[in-house]
Amino acid sequence: MTQLSTIGRRHELIEELLQRQADEPEAAMEALWREIYDEVHRMARVVLSREGSRRPIQTTVLVHELYLKLGGANFENRAHFFGSLVRMMGQIVIDAARRRQRQQRREADWATGTASALVLQTEALGLAVDPRGEASGTIIAALDQLDVQAPRAASVAWLRFIGGLSVAQVACCLDVSERTVKGDWAIARAWLHRELTARGLSPRTERPGRAND
Repeated sequence: MTQLSTIGRRHELIEELLQRQADEPEAAMEALWREIYDEVHRMARVVLSREGSRRPIQTTVLVHELYLKLGGANFENRAHFFGSLVRMMGQIVIDAARRRQRQQRREADWATGTASALVLQTEALGLAVDPRGEASGTIIAALDQLDVQAPRAASVAWLRFIGGLSVAQVACCLDVSERTVKGDWAIARAWLHRELTARGLSPRTERPGRAND
């Protein structure tokens, strides 16, 4: 069996399992989770690797909490599923960081400056580096707004910017061409740069360039 036909069969299987959720929610989600577990674990490692030693949650715990959240949700198709998955992952990390911050305040260790939210590569949007993730809440709010105006571009942005997937991986998740992903990513980056600059995030001296991978 060729790689292309294997990928196509996997796409069909994921779609089939998503459709089965209405009738067999637990069985369908367990089967779906087995199918995508390695991919989800890889995304979780990418997200948390940006946190360095300050990560507020361990990879295995993040993946487990994500599974619990997915169990109560319904998804229209594979694109909706993977977009929602990365959104949930980002929110779990932010919530974990907030819990740690509250604990540090109680322990009077807040002054050490070890807390962080969700560290993102803001320079990819033509914005100043944000090493402690202080802008993550603003960025996620902007992504939610983009989702209303351009859902596919927002899904690409979530998977590329939050999930750390390559163009090829995003194309596979959303079942679109790599050229489409590159176009949507360029649109999303330009939109986010304008929106976040308007919200007070400091821009770099140069505008974001084109991203090809």
